[in-house]
Amino acid sequence: MLSLRQPFTWASVVLTVGGIALLSVGEARAAASVLLLAQVSAMAEFKPYTGVFQFVMVGASSALLGWAIDLSIEGSFHFTGSLMCASLAMVLRQAFMPVFTYVRLLWVEPVLITIAALPLVSFWMSGTFTWLTHVYPLAALGGALFLSGSYIQDAVFMKRRTRNGYRVQPGMSAPDFVLPDSEGGSVQLSGFAGKHPVLLIFVRGDWCPGCHMMLRTYERHSERFRERGVHVIGIGPDSVEVNRDMVQRIGVGYKLLSDHGQQVSQRYGVVYDNPVLETAVNYAEGIPLPASFLVDIHGVVRYVSRPDRVGEFLDPTLIFSVLDQLPQNEGTFPAASAA
Repeated sequence: MLSLRQPFTWASVVLTVGGIALLSVGEARAAASVLLLAQVSAMAEFKPYTGVFQFVMVGASSALLGWAIDLSIEGSFHFTGSLMCASLAMVLRQAFMPVFTYVRLLWVEPVLITIAALPLVSFWMSGTFTWLTHVYPLAALGGALFLSGSYIQDAVFMKRRTRNGYRVQPGMSAPDFVLPDSEGGSVQLSGFAGKHPVLLIFVRGDWCPGCHMMLRTYERHSERFRERGVHVIGIGPDSVEVNRDMVQRIGVGYKLLSDHGQQVSQRYGVVYDNPVLETAVNYAEGIPLPASFLVDIHGVVRYVSRPDRVGEFLDPTLIFSVLDQLPQNEGTFPAASAA
């Protein structure tokens, strides 16, 4: 979703256009400096927004920066290919989360980083040090290494925690709760009993780029859910104020509840220990697992996203297939009002 609240990404657009203009008049070195700023600007808002706009600008600015470096040294496009691979390592998993999930194909980023690094290391060992060739590529490589390392260590803890599934399983009664929403009200799960099914989507917090993708994905399908009478409710560990800013920033129309202290997440079994992330995001109770639960009008859980494929929640068609299989008196409801 494009928004004027993304000043650094829009600055990246302006700087990228400026870099292209400089390249067109043969000023490759000046273009490289401008494109480095464009790349850093695009990366600056990767976490808070995490959308196609960011993916495109990270990739475009990185590739053009590599091209500018190659032109400035009259090389054979080593830097172009290297920085393209590094940018892919940064954005590929987030851009195609339903395919990669949080725990699958973890070899992809290390392979891309290796492909990116080998020609650069070879050049660095044989060439004289310059800021242009030795320092400018480091932002992309550093970003790729950081994200790849984060994915891998997080996946290890996720797999360990989800080995036996979540605490709440299909066929069980959904634990009731009352939580505050981002608009100053409160929501009780049992209040929907006999009226509407509820899709609960647990998110990890505003720090998590994949969860921004998750929330946007369900927003795109919100009309289909409303037509089936399904209320979509997000649950996250952040405060009401943080949730309010997040839903406004990324454009979400349904309710996002604050599970501060993660008591509800613990009852559903979607919290795990990750000492690295717990220190980084300051969640003393553990790190939430991204997961989804479909609760029917009787309060019974009918669908749970697969714990061995954390990220499956990004395919809402799985929810609709479950709704289609419910008996007519349980799968067809009055249209839900917008949250």
